[in-house]
Amino acid sequence: MDTQVYPIKVSKLIFKNYCYLVVDTTTRDAVLVDPAWEMEKIEQLMQEADANLKAVLITHHHPDHINLANAFAKKYQIPAMMSQIEISYYNFDCTNLTPILSPDVFHVGELAIMPLFTPGHTKGAVCFWIGGALFTGDTLFIEGCGMCYDRGSDPGEMFDTLCNLQKILPVDTKIYPGHSYGKEPGAEFQYLLENNIYLQFRDKEQFIEFRMRKNQRGALAFK
Repeated sequence: MDTQVYPIKVSKLIFKNYCYLVVDTTTRDAVLVDPAWEMEKIEQLMQEADANLKAVLITHHHPDHINLANAFAKKYQIPAMMSQIEISYYNFDCTNLTPILSPDVFHVGELAIMPLFTPGHTKGAVCFWIGGALFTGDTLFIEGCGMCYDRGSDPGEMFDTLCNLQKILPVDTKIYPGHSYGKEPGAEFQYLLENNIYLQFRDKEQFIEFRMRKNQRGALAFK
């Protein structure tokens, strides 16, 4: 399976985030990860990529990751896929909502997709592993990791999630997060292992203390 990833930088008011079009290079079947804010821009790229959109994949329920999920699911009559835990815990709903019940690989067209359950930022956050790429939402950024303050967040679970990713991800996995603090999406995991401070902790209590420290500057200063 050969895939091509198209990062799409979208924004509205204070929101600046990335969604992703992932296209099978043979069939042109495609999925859209966390679509938000700029539907025309996303559809223009779909047209340029000759993409046949088959599903929307949602990492978690926060507004800047689901803003256009309903619109795309309804217009293209495709499933919008989110973890069952996230759906149930936050009472999320949208057109053609399809729960992800297990970590088993599923297929959208010829695209093989492995969901990784990654709680911490939200109760039922999930990352999507497609080919050599991992779409991480707000679980893992190139430069950091997601905040753990809201209902269903848990810094201890975030620590466990990041430890698990370090155990299973090949170092050449390309990381595509929902936000950037300045680094372009698509850095290899090896770069994060060497430069992301949240991947340096080996003690859970120290991680929690650092993740939950007060007066963090620039926590939402996305680029």
